Order: sequence, then C-alpha cells, then structure tokens
Amino acid sequence: MNKYISVNKEGIAKLQRSFRIDGKPICERVVRNALSYRKDNELARKIRYAAIKHHGGCTYYNIPEGEFFFDSDSCAFAVYPNGAEVRLDKQTGEGIVYDPKGNEVARREHVMLIQIPELTRMAKAL
Repeated sequence: MNKYISVNKEGIAKLQRSFRIDGKPICERVVRNALSYRKDNELARKIRYAAIKHHGGCTYYNIPEGEFFFDSDSCAFAVYPNGAEVRLDKQTGEGIVYDPKGNEVARREHVMLIQIPELTRMAKAL
C-alpha cells in the first residue's frame, strides 16, 4: 500500500517558499519526496503537516482492488481484479456476491463480520 499527499502546483510552490535551508527556498524534489513519503525526517514531516493544514493537501492510498471496502449509499462495496463484486447493505444486513457480468451468485441474510471473508473468497474465486 502506497500513501501520498496530493497538492496542486501552487501549493507545492508555496511549500517551497515556506521552508528554507541555509536561507534558500527548498527545491521541488524535496517537497515531492516528502509528499510521497519517500523521506521521513523532521523536515518531511513538517512539509506534510503544512501541506494538509495550510495548502489544501489530501492524503490518498494506493490499494489493490479487493483489499478494501468503500462506502456509498449505505452499502459497503468491494471490487476484485476479476470483476466480481461484494455488496454489504448496512441497513438490511444483506450480503450479495456478483460475478464479473453483474449476475447475482450468492446472497446472505444478516451478514456478521466473521462471514465477510467467506464472501470475499467466493468473489475472488469467480
């Protein structure tokens, strides 16, 4: 999983001017290394903090498909590399597995947390 902070070009330029080494503004590469977590020293941590708090930065994660559920319209969704999908309805407790073509493969009522791995294995196997 890779983590990074996204800041627009103006924000990067402001970060460069905000931090100085030997009286000179830092270079763009220093800012980009800090925002991509390639460096983890005191300066990099300060740059990341300033990027989020003062320059509109937003943290993102690069996570492979199927390793997370995302939330939308009171449902939790997981999409897998093969095109299969698991939907968990948070209001009804229902869990549905769809094949890559969108056909329903399995449906479970009142899904408990311990049952979610079974549904994900089913979706990955399609």
